[in-house]
Amino acid sequence: MDIQPPTNDDLKTKILNRIESGAICPKSRLSFQGWECVLWCLWLFTIVIGALAVAISFFVMLQHTYSIYEVTYSSSLVFFIETLPFLWFSVFLVMVIFAVYNLSHTKNGYRYPLWQIFGSSMILSLAGGSLLHLAGTGFILDKQMGLFTEYYESQEKRAQKIWQQPEQGRLLGRLHATGTEDGRLTATFVDHDSVVWFTNISELDSEEILLLGSGLKVRLFGEVINTDSSNFHACAALPWLHETVATRSDLNNIRQLIISKSNHYLSLPDGKTIIDSPCTRKFSQLRFEFGR
Repeated sequence: MDIQPPTNDDLKTKILNRIESGAICPKSRLSFQGWECVLWCLWLFTIVIGALAVAISFFVMLQHTYSIYEVTYSSSLVFFIETLPFLWFSVFLVMVIFAVYNLSHTKNGYRYPLWQIFGSSMILSLAGGSLLHLAGTGFILDKQMGLFTEYYESQEKRAQKIWQQPEQGRLLGRLHATGTEDGRLTATFVDHDSVVWFTNISELDSEEILLLGSGLKVRLFGEVINTDSSNFHACAALPWLHETVATRSDLNNIRQLIISKSNHYLSLPDGKTIIDSPCTRKFSQLRFEFGR
């Protein structure tokens, strides 16, 4: 039995029947171009958001790389778990996935393999994030988000929580006045909770005294002598790093300052250990894992 090839009329009838059964409506070229534009805008938006996430992640990691975490955390593992910016890593990954999806659905997106689309989207976000980080955008965005909503814990909020712990020998605040007592240099220091501390600052060096006298917010590391009378013995005064963008050099200098003070208090030039100082007790508890 010979099979006759379909004629043009048969083919036309099948196509018309398919259009009618599927309720297919013709669309103008402009609608396709508009949707294409939407996809590209969505792709660009996801790349920008990914870059912002990278900028904040770089800012957070730079802060923590040179932080004196030996003073504020019980171990490097606890420090790593509590400070790694998991939120922003997740945001970056989600934005890259959305960027890949949007780009693959553009007019010519199907022509490119998935690894090329994924790689290009990731590289663009990383490159953009690096430039934004160098411009200080990560610091600004992190700080402003912390001010905008109480639900976001910015690096400034985290640092305030860590350094306002008198029982752990850490205070955050400003100098109110200086004086002398029994030949020792003293100060009244108002902390972040508006508590006035009568502070022995005789073991601070001249640069630390100048820092205290600047009127800026300062971090104090030392030991509470008497909780009831709010007596504090200061062993180190450190600048507050959340008013302006801190450079890598600034962060490293502060870390080296603490390490050098630790070396000073733990040993005399002849190798004998100092045993009668509150600062020796505090620094003897620290174990610096790098930079010493």
